[in-house]
Order: sequence, then C-alpha cells, then structure tokens
Amino acid sequence: MPENRCLHDLLPDQCGLCRSVPSGLTDRVVVTAGGRVFHGDRGCEALLEGQRKVRSRGGEVSDVEVVPLTRVLHDRPPCVLCFPDYAPKGTRLCWVRDDGTWYRGLLRRWTGRDGAGRWKADVVYVRDRVQVEETLDQRRLLPREPGEGPPLSTR
Repeated sequence: MPENRCLHDLLPDQCGLCRSVPSGLTDRVVVTAGGRVFHGDRGCEALLEGQRKVRSRGGEVSDVEVVPLTRVLHDRPPCVLCFPDYAPKGTRLCWVRDDGTWYRGLLRRWTGRDGAGRWKADVVYVRDRVQVEETLDQRRLLPREPGEGPPLSTR
C-alpha cells in the first residue's frame, strides 16, 4: 500500500509545513521578539499588558509579527489567555484558585509533596492580564476539561 506523502515528499505528520494544526490552536499566531509566548491575535490583553510594562520600565517595545504556528510551536508555549483549551503533550488543563477566584490554567508538572504531604505542581495561568507561573499545592488546583466553566466552589 503506498504511503500518503505531502508535496514536500514527507509523511504528513513529519512535515512542519503540512502538518495539521493541533486542536485548540490556529495556523497563524502573533509574537514579539522579546516575548516568551505566542498569542492568538494582536489584541490579546496579556500581550498589551506586557507591552505596557516594558514601556513603563523605559524599555523598547518589540514589533508585533504574525507568523506561521510551525515557526514558534517548539520554541515557546502558547498564551493561556489566547489558547485556554490547548494542553501541549505532557501537560494538563486545570483550574487555579487565587484569592477566591478560579482561573483557567495549565498544569506543567507535579513537583512532589510539601512538608504537610500535599502535592505541589508547576502551573501557568493568567491573572489581571498577566501570565503567572507558580508552584502551587493541590488545594488550589482542580482538573479542567476544554470549554468547561469555572467551579462553583470558592473553597
């Protein structure tokens, strides 16, 4: 049986240009030279807040550039605000509780237990238009499914 090959003579999942876009992402994304993540569009509140912070510190704001997803997918993670339902391989969607409010987050990895025996995890989430990376204990985390609304409990 012949193999289906793309126009670059590679298997479809091997070709960075012909590979299908992972569920929850878009084929074109927004980046800046100084940014650490890619965004879904130029109007992302986290992107704009990051640029405001750079200006307030007297820095020079990088130009916003629209690029193919394949150019940045393996170099930087997605903005959690722009792509709340995308979980790269090895990560899990989660809810993160901060000050009684639940935020969409991404659990990157479990780091072990603290002195009280509670599991701790490295997570990323967006709070007040800023992407936050923290290590939190299990009391502030809940599993989340794509498209799911926030938990009703604030405990």
